[in-house]
Amino acid sequence: MPKPIIVGVDPLEPDRAPVILGAALGRLAGAPVVVVASYLHDTVTNAVSGGRVEADLREQAAVVLRDLTEGIDAEQVIAGGFSASHVLHDIAAERDAGTIVVGSSRRGTFGRLAPGTTAERLLHGSACPVAVAPAGLPDDWTPRTIGVGFIDLDEGRNALAAAAALARLSDASLEAVTAIAPLFAHRGAAIAPYETGGSNETARDIADKALRRALESVGRDPGEARVFSGEPVDALVALSSRVDLVVCGSRGYGPIQSVLLGGVSHGLLREAHCPVVVIPRGAGDAVERLTAGRESTAF
Repeated sequence: MPKPIIVGVDPLEPDRAPVILGAALGRLAGAPVVVVASYLHDTVTNAVSGGRVEADLREQAAVVLRDLTEGIDAEQVIAGGFSASHVLHDIAAERDAGTIVVGSSRRGTFGRLAPGTTAERLLHGSACPVAVAPAGLPDDWTPRTIGVGFIDLDEGRNALAAAAALARLSDASLEAVTAIAPLFAHRGAAIAPYETGGSNETARDIADKALRRALESVGRDPGEARVFSGEPVDALVALSSRVDLVVCGSRGYGPIQSVLLGGVSHGLLREAHCPVVVIPRGAGDAVERLTAGRESTAF
């Protein structure tokens, strides 16, 4: 049974980008799409107004949902709660979601990501992959090129497996990037430096071999490997400027089965030029969550 894709939208700041991204991922994965418009449930204000406030909020949410999902096959859900992130967490858990999709903050540069409060709260605790869409995503968006940040740990291998599965389903090209940043660089789970105590050439060779082996293990061409010398965040931001979708892992420590952003993945989300999918730490079933409806027929 395909796991649904939960898309969160804000009725007060309507943004079609997460709906477009969620619908595209749903088509690739063969998964149903559930678009959730959440509003703040203020018990006191609602009681004083005799229920009028909540009725107005729900009516506004219904209009926004209708407009945002025009031409898109999606279930529409209106829900109130203490915060949008809590609403989406609860619905994702109840529906056993494959992915949660949200938009970026309107404070960011147009066409770039700038995670807002809802996205950032979701990105610290979600048990399933979280996708963030930049504003201005075109209606015909589809991932023709997919990038992935790799580190030779479970977090990086899970991200690579998910990216490879999405590339198969969309017939997209794949570019896998790892970085070597000597001495002062610190490690994150999205992509990381290789410290060998030797020369940069030695570190580059080790990183290249590890990435090529990982690509072969998921049935991809080792020629899709790229080794970047410099800061990992810079490598991923540059990658996001030349692909349609970037997949990365979350931090290499913290609660198992949860997204937890480190410096690298957080920096990527602040500067990315395209949608980003973040895979939870320890989520060995991330590929199944992303592609449960279609992956079994992709081989």
